[in-house]
Amino acid sequence: METMSADHAAAITGARNWHAVANDHPERAARMAAGLMQGDPLADAVVDEFFAGRDGTDPMSWGDVMAALESLDTPSGRLSDTEPPALAAFLDAASVLPTWYDPALARAGAMAWWRFGSLQSSTLYQSLIYGYQARGFTRPLSETGRLTEGTWDRVQSTARWVALATAPGCMDVGQPGWVQTLRIRLVHAMVRHHLIHRQGWDTAQWGVPINQTYGQFTITAGFLALPLRIGHDFGLRYSAAEREAITHMWRWIGHVMGVDDDLLPRSFSDAEEIDVVARAFRMEPDPDARTLVTALLDDGYRTEFPLPLPPVVANAINGAVHTVTRPVLRTLFESVSTRWVDDDVAAALGLRATPLHNVVVLARPLVRSREVLRAIGVFGSDTRIAQRELRLVTTQLGMDLANPDADRYRGVA
Repeated sequence: METMSADHAAAITGARNWHAVANDHPERAARMAAGLMQGDPLADAVVDEFFAGRDGTDPMSWGDVMAALESLDTPSGRLSDTEPPALAAFLDAASVLPTWYDPALARAGAMAWWRFGSLQSSTLYQSLIYGYQARGFTRPLSETGRLTEGTWDRVQSTARWVALATAPGCMDVGQPGWVQTLRIRLVHAMVRHHLIHRQGWDTAQWGVPINQTYGQFTITAGFLALPLRIGHDFGLRYSAAEREAITHMWRWIGHVMGVDDDLLPRSFSDAEEIDVVARAFRMEPDPDARTLVTALLDDGYRTEFPLPLPPVVANAINGAVHTVTRPVLRTLFESVSTRWVDDDVAAALGLRATPLHNVVVLARPLVRSREVLRAIGVFGSDTRIAQRELRLVTTQLGMDLANPDADRYRGVA
């Protein structure tokens, strides 16, 4: 494993206190530093193969790669002898279950996650803001010219992926969430290739784009620990068993996404430790981070209601409602977001706190009351609740899990 000095890691990440954190957590910090220079060899080889052409003579189109993914109804249904070597190796590795993986435990985590899925889905905005704190997240967007372009589409596509990846059973091998995750993994490899080979990305100065360490932070801190912390702030409580199951679910998602197993949490306490270390770094956000956060607040949401009217009329009404509510919602989202961001980082990102951030405190009695009613069975079984929550969120996202093939690749990037 490549070693890296603390000075180098600090320069790449913008963490001005890397030395202090490394002294407190030497093993964690050393592995995180090494991960800054590591990509995803299996996915990167597929993209290299894509550009080189099959056997150097027959060009392999991106459609060939997508068609191979779409055909993965079951691992046994694949015809590996017709696939290019790197793609075959990628799919073979993705189809092998690690020894630690327990499908039943992952499904239990998905059911617990979706018990209050509408709240968990809303934490996506905080996960994105969390990512924007780090230069390694913002610089690839800056280099590809996608700082403010397509913010709404990016939020929607990420939300659709999270919904598929966490829906019970959808991350089983060959199922839509698993396929979508592999597709995103290959898109990440495509971005890496583009930045390094065509944009002149300085790996020595900036680390590998979309590297292992940022993959670890995204999965463990951004999508696991942060949403659970936000849920706790709202008054949502999970049992110890539920926390372990949710952790197992995200560990599996991270594995399929290509994050090295030694960087993924083995337990909830392990995830908490990774999150503590990640949060201990005092980041200096890239100037582009403020631009990304502003774009998220300006164009990262819509006020839409399912109206039983002709599309033209419904769109006109929703457009008018959004125009009226947008200033209030923007202020609300901005203010609430400051609850889970350090003050100096919030200032660097352009987030301003107002008394509206206390809406979380006002919401706690409602959340706790709902949980009491759930516990005594007023809303039916937890399975029924999770199914209703999942249906509510996916309907808002324009997804139909009863016909997942129709949405298999729609809007996910």
